[in-house]
Amino acid sequence: MNKSLYLLILCLLPGLAAAQDESGKMSLRQCLDYSFENNARLQKDRLAIESAAQSKKEVVGGLLPQIGASGSSTYNIQKTTFAMPNFVNKMMPEQMQDPNAPKYMTVTMGMDLSANWGFSLTQQLLNFSLFNAVSIAKSAEELSEMGLMADEEDLTAQTATLYYNAQVIEYSLSLFDESLAVMDRMAKIMEANRSNGLVRDVDAKRIEVTRMNMETERESLVQALDVQKNLLKLQMGFPMSGKIEIEPLDQEKVESMIFMESMRRFEVEEQTPYRMLKQQQSMLALQKKAAKSELMPVLLLNANYSQNYMGDHFYGETYHRFPVSMISLNVKVPVFSGFSKNAKIRKAGLELQKSYEDERMLSESLTMGYSNARMQMDRNRSSIISQKRNQKLAQEVLEVTESNYKEGLSSLTDMLNATSSLVQAQMNYVNALNSCVKAWIDLKKAEGTINELKNN
Repeated sequence: MNKSLYLLILCLLPGLAAAQDESGKMSLRQCLDYSFENNARLQKDRLAIESAAQSKKEVVGGLLPQIGASGSSTYNIQKTTFAMPNFVNKMMPEQMQDPNAPKYMTVTMGMDLSANWGFSLTQQLLNFSLFNAVSIAKSAEELSEMGLMADEEDLTAQTATLYYNAQVIEYSLSLFDESLAVMDRMAKIMEANRSNGLVRDVDAKRIEVTRMNMETERESLVQALDVQKNLLKLQMGFPMSGKIEIEPLDQEKVESMIFMESMRRFEVEEQTPYRMLKQQQSMLALQKKAAKSELMPVLLLNANYSQNYMGDHFYGETYHRFPVSMISLNVKVPVFSGFSKNAKIRKAGLELQKSYEDERMLSESLTMGYSNARMQMDRNRSSIISQKRNQKLAQEVLEVTESNYKEGLSSLTDMLNATSSLVQAQMNYVNALNSCVKAWIDLKKAEGTINELKNN
């Protein structure tokens, strides 16, 4: 009996995470709603989607006109002086030229004050790399959204598993309490018979020892339930200091749920991991196209307009103002890049081919996962039926043995053995029920319908 209990505890403690709601007993749907709002991984996914959206806007912004404005004001404390050949002396009539004039003369240029302001505009007219980058950014945004969907499916499966595990542990505790109640009835009968000298002290002590062992096992289950609820809190993003209470296990509802036959046809193309891989292939194809576009010419339109001011003062005869404007078309044509761009194109093509191999492997893996989940579900359904029948038989045996024991037709050993068999049968049923719920969740995830848990 101890061995089966420990196996049960190990079975019910998956290394997953979960969390809780603060008010009253929570249903599975309430736990899922809370998880979707507070789970840290989903929060990061939503931030990743927003980041991808901003990246797309950043790339799209490169296609729009780039307009800049500038202005400056300068006071020339010491003006620029240039040294140049003394052409002035040579330009004078020969009789007026000074033979002793210096070969070079200095000229100070500029005015005391200068200022300017202007605008510039740059527009991409033809840039295939930039055009393709917009498509890549859009594809990355869609991939981020699919990543959120995949994590939501994982979160739904993990939270549901933890929730049902906690329910099953609470259910097993209720079964232990029923067995302890039987031991208490036996102890009362033993005490009455011992006072009459009909029962030995050693038999009464055997009852006490058996009950104490069952109490110890029950305490282990209580601790397992606390651990399970903490895992649920962690998964949901609920504070560990909070208290979680979940709805009791509706055995008939759960059995009806797991025995409901799924008529959905498995389509690998509808699975989120497969759709994510196809989206990644689209991005790889765009990246290959982007590598090719680097061999294409780039055409830019540039326009500038400015106003310039200069003078010893910004008024009077030395003050001058004149505009400057310009429009230009710039063409950049790659001619030779040392074969680096060709290598980049080939590398992008190889990455795309690798993704096709990944697609084939993923398709087989998803199909195998669904097939295994279906077979596991069928096996666990059969186990549930047999263990439920075995538990019913053990209960009937205990009731008959207890009745016979009261009438003196059964021994204490028979009674203890019947009680132990019932507890064993109950634990086997609980194990089978828990395994079947896990298999049902795995099947829902494998066929791509796990989100129905949240919607229903």
